[in-house]
Amino acid sequence: MTNSTANLDILMPEPRNVQELVNLVQTTITQIQDKFEQMSTSIMGKINDVGQKIDGLERNVSDVISKRNAELA
Repeated sequence: MTNSTANLDILMPEPRNVQELVNLVQTTITQIQDKFEQMSTSIMGKINDVGQKIDGLERNVSDVISKRNAELA
């Protein structure tokens, strides 16, 4: 459990009735969805960055091979 998760436990008061429980559950689900969306966005950004680096590496390797083949010809 991370500190942020532990802090969430502290910040959430114990519900006193059914409506407070419903509100607490809805709030918790919304927070989880928001965090999931943030993490998904971050992961997709990192995947795109790695993809661009791989594309650049492929171009560089292709250039090196082409130059080497030209030297051998």
